[in-house]
Parts: sequence; C-alpha cells; structure tokens
Amino acid sequence: MPITGKLLGALIGSIAGPRGTILGGLIGHLFDRAAEERQFLGTASAARLAAGDGWRTGADPVSQAQINFLTCLIGLSISVADADGRVRASHVEAMKDFFRRRFSFGGGDQELIQRLIEEMYRNRQRIDVPGLCGYYAAVSTFEGRVLLLRLLFQIARADAAGVTRTEENLILRIAADLGLGEQVFRQVRAEFMSDSGRAWEILGIPTGASIDEIKAAYRQLSLRHHPDKVANLGPEFVKVAEERFKAIQQAYEDIRREKGF
Repeated sequence: MPITGKLLGALIGSIAGPRGTILGGLIGHLFDRAAEERQFLGTASAARLAAGDGWRTGADPVSQAQINFLTCLIGLSISVADADGRVRASHVEAMKDFFRRRFSFGGGDQELIQRLIEEMYRNRQRIDVPGLCGYYAAVSTFEGRVLLLRLLFQIARADAAGVTRTEENLILRIAADLGLGEQVFRQVRAEFMSDSGRAWEILGIPTGASIDEIKAAYRQLSLRHHPDKVANLGPEFVKVAEERFKAIQQAYEDIRREKGF
C-alpha cells in the first residue's frame, strides 16, 4: 500500500492547525506529483499498459480510509508514549521497530513512516488528541475504531516497560473520545492482560452468564469483528483484525471448556 505524500500532508495538518493543513496538503500534493512523474519517466512499459484496461502509471492508490487510520494511529501512539510527560527514546524506537516488523509496507513507504514517527515525536506537544479522535470517529467505522484501540495497546506494549497505568488511562480517554465506551476498552484491554477472568472480559459478559448468553455474545462479536469489516484499511491491518478475531474465538473456547458445553 503506497502511502507517500498524502499521509505526510495529513500528519502535518494534524499537528499544526489550519495553516498546517494548507501547508501539509501542498507538500503532500507536490510529494505525490514528483513520485508520479518519476514513475512516468522511468517506466518504459507504461505505454503498453495503455492499450489494456486504461492508462495506468502506478499512481498512488492509497485510500482516504487508510490515510485517516495511519494518521490517527501514529499521532495517538506518540501521545500515549508521552502520557506521563517524559516519553522515552526507547519507546519511540520500539514503535518504529513495531511498524518494521508487523507491516509489509514497501521500502520507501516504510522509510517515510519512520521519518513521520520521528517528526511527530519532535512535535508531540502540538498533537491534539481529542481533535484526532473526534475526526476519526466522524469518518470511520466502529470496527476501524476498535482496531485503532487494539493497535494502541500493541504498540504501547512493544516497549520494554510494557503498558503503564498512565498510558492505560490515556487509552481509556481515547476510547471515550472515539465513541467506543468503557466496555469496549475493557474487552480490548483484556487481550493484553493475564488477569483471571480474561476470557469473560474479552467477550464482555459476567462469569455468571448462562450458556445461551455466552453463545449469543460470541456470535455477536464474531460477526461484528470479522476481518472483512476492515478490508478498506488494507491487508496490513486486516491481519491485525484477524488476531482480534482469533482472540475472541479462543476466549469462547476457554469458557466453553470451563463450563463444559
């Protein structure tokens, strides 16, 4: 999934207010245009492709949904790392390493992501967390917002110190700003904890729930969090959704064995 200048422009806009949005859009446009011109001049086979399904020059196919998701993910992850006002360099490096290991972006796009993380880190005091959350809540699906919350936990946990209480409290506030609520927060959080009752928390039901209630909760979550629901975010993030889907299945199996049905 090429990211290029559109993401660069969106991120600049997210930290610099109205003027930054204009500047970011201009930089993003110039970045994309330069890339497209290089592809046009450097691809001798482009003319042959014109005789097929139409003229294809390899222009950036990144969707607005993907831009929105990555913009908010990087910005909010930096804010979570800085939750107690003293973000560690090791946390930023862990974040960069997380993107390198987990997502199959091309070399140029991966390099851009690394630079964007560094830039957002330098401008972390200017990140408008409620603003980013409000914007993403308005343009995304419920499933996309849950996936974003899950990745915030994953990225925060990638640091050697794990998820601190201060970081967890900020993620809880982010969940509220995303319109998800505390129950969804607890369900996602449970995936990354080893507390007793973890499986029940993932399904969002009390330990005294009946078999019918357990089955109903599992069916509802399985349908709502099927990986296909976030296909618009690209294959890199569908894989993350598959992990949540498997966690829901595993929680159900654990409870089923515990209850003996």
